[in-house]
Amino acid sequence: MPLTIPVGLAALLVLAMAYHRRRQCVGAAVMWWRRTRLTRQGDRLVRHSEVRDTLPFPPVEASEESVTLVRADDDVPVTTLGSMLEQESTSLGYLVALSAMNGAGLTGPGAENVTRAMVLELLAGRHMAARVLVPREDAVRLFGEEALHAANPGLVVLDTLQEVVTELEVEIVRRSGQRTDAGVPEGQSWLFVIASPGAAAERLHRIVQGGTEDLILGVFLGDWPYGITCTVDESGVILNLEGRSAPAWTAHRLAICAQAEAAWHLAGGD
Repeated sequence: MPLTIPVGLAALLVLAMAYHRRRQCVGAAVMWWRRTRLTRQGDRLVRHSEVRDTLPFPPVEASEESVTLVRADDDVPVTTLGSMLEQESTSLGYLVALSAMNGAGLTGPGAENVTRAMVLELLAGRHMAARVLVPREDAVRLFGEEALHAANPGLVVLDTLQEVVTELEVEIVRRSGQRTDAGVPEGQSWLFVIASPGAAAERLHRIVQGGTEDLILGVFLGDWPYGITCTVDESGVILNLEGRSAPAWTAHRLAICAQAEAAWHLAGGD
């Protein structure tokens, strides 16, 4: 009889450990499944990506010499962002796939130009229905004051990063309540947060970690230790990818867009 209690406690301890281990395994399997499902569309875009540089944007008349301009180490002619979209040539799939793995950070001399091109592709809506949420300071940094007056309903500029974080947390609750057994509702748009994380990095990490199931992803200007950090040069070429499960995409080129061109597109340019 004196051994009954210790044996019972030991049995309970074993059961508790087994239950905890089972939950860990199930949680890991669920996370793998979610990431696989959420990157499927990104992978599809990657398969037909043809990533190129940009030319001066309209209404500047492109001369024959500028059209045939070729980088010294590349035999692919450059093209405008507009023609890139018309030809279905895109680098959006790379960034969608990276951001689906707990968010992605962009660093290097080409980080802002790559971010601008990504936002414009998302707003164009040719590959996926999406909204882009940006704090005012980063919107001005990327697009100038034109971003604050853009008529595009897909671009949401809020005054502060704190307001962006609050909006994202509310959106997660709203989308979670709309989820069905089959997943997200039909026609649910993707929601991308574009921001310099700063002191809000931890909260943003929790948001994109918990929001991926509801199509909420994040691309951040700066290092992103919670997911993958992508370093790009001034022409958009990926120099380095750091982070767990970082893909071998070094030397791939992402689309770029200068601030003046991006502002022109936001203002309604073709």
